[in-house]
Amino acid sequence: MEGHDDTREKPPVALIVWALCIAVLLGPAALVWIVRGVGFAAQCAPGPDLCRGIMLGGGLRDALSLAWGVGTDVLLMIVLALIASVACFAARRPLAGAVCLVLLPIVTPVLPMLAVFVSRYDGCEINPDGIGTCVLWGAKMGRSFHTAATIPDMIYGFVPYSFALALMVSLLGWFLARPKPQAQVHATARMRRFEDD
Repeated sequence: MEGHDDTREKPPVALIVWALCIAVLLGPAALVWIVRGVGFAAQCAPGPDLCRGIMLGGGLRDALSLAWGVGTDVLLMIVLALIASVACFAARRPLAGAVCLVLLPIVTPVLPMLAVFVSRYDGCEINPDGIGTCVLWGAKMGRSFHTAATIPDMIYGFVPYSFALALMVSLLGWFLARPKPQAQVHATARMRRFEDD
């Protein structure tokens, strides 16, 4: 039909920025759990043997390597969480912004770490020094498993700073994102004048 305008609303820029930050931070961890979920679905117990004839361990190792690329870079995690938080404040969602800044830097490395811990078995030891080898579902896991042992110390190191930053940014965001009562009063008065005219 000619002259037909597409009236569908486009998503706000703040929502797009927030979604991109979430995808970068949590996407690799989700991929790890998808591969681990395939192991659960196939009812393969953790061990050196193939998972129903598939070398599923190689996929888990590669997914973990990707997840550790994001999950062990503290500066990258905090910067992306801060951007996601500011995007929430721009969308007038201060509580979501505070939650993003507190939880995202913690959840990003913890999710792959938990996948490693539920995939261990007797004879598959992990340690921060990277000593020993672990073969899971036909693949040597190498450093991808040993990195999980370093995550608790890393989290204890940056969480106090992350919480302090979240508190400061949340206070600023709350003042900036809350509706201004005077602006609402002026808008209501203008509407009344318009209706009276």
